[in-house]
Amino acid sequence: MRETVQHALPYVTGGLFGLALLLFAIAFRLFQRSRTDVYWRRRREAGQRGWRLFVVASIMAIFSAVACVLTLAIGILGDEGEASAGRISPTPEVTTLVENPDAPSVPTATDTPPPDDSTRATTAASTPLILIITATPAYTPTPTPFPTFTPNVTQAVSSVTPQPGATLRIVALDDQIDASYRPVNPRTTFEAGVKRLYLFVEFNAMTEGVLWRRVITKDGELFDDNTYLWGLEDSGSGYFFFGRDNGFEPGNYEIRLYIGAADTPVSTMSFTVVPPAQ
Repeated sequence: MRETVQHALPYVTGGLFGLALLLFAIAFRLFQRSRTDVYWRRRREAGQRGWRLFVVASIMAIFSAVACVLTLAIGILGDEGEASAGRISPTPEVTTLVENPDAPSVPTATDTPPPDDSTRATTAASTPLILIITATPAYTPTPTPFPTFTPNVTQAVSSVTPQPGATLRIVALDDQIDASYRPVNPRTTFEAGVKRLYLFVEFNAMTEGVLWRRVITKDGELFDDNTYLWGLEDSGSGYFFFGRDNGFEPGNYEIRLYIGAADTPVSTMSFTVVPPAQ
């Protein structure tokens, strides 16, 4: 039974590790899609599926490591047991002395010649081959259900015509969001270094796939200009976010939202980034 388990564990370890690598690859692909898909709903679903697969792959990698340790432990214990079984207690050799009353008093002994070295056979204990596979990921992913701001992306193109009564209005700006997807402390002044800002909007008569545009200026100069395809419901409320890896620098910013190819913004909001308090 022990030998059966010992021989099966390397295959179980390799299978679990290979499946974990496959799930990691699929999860990373979903994370990439959650950053690049043009529809917000698809980005959210891809991020959630990627996170679930990442957790399952991590659990399988842990089980693979445990199976690897068990394989090594069973191999070591097996070697010690075989070494103990191979030790034979020596049996003392008995020499018989025969006395003949009619013969001179000369004792005779039956000597046993030493065994010939050529007849000695050495039985080597079978040592199992243990293959331990380890892998170190090239980087540690940080799961996120939504894409972060990426400058200079390809501008979206759409043939959908906006409805005449379509509206898109900014209602709040915050650097935090609660569990109900609402702002925690809406305001228009933030300290320098903040890396992400949430833009809360209300909308009506929007059409899926229609083009909308977000422009940000800093101190009167263009700071960010991106176009997207609408992926939310026709009417309701929601949020988007944008950010910078190094954080926002001090300055006066303005957000402008456009629908379709119009040159006039449908909503604007100004905010200020100030130096951190000393």
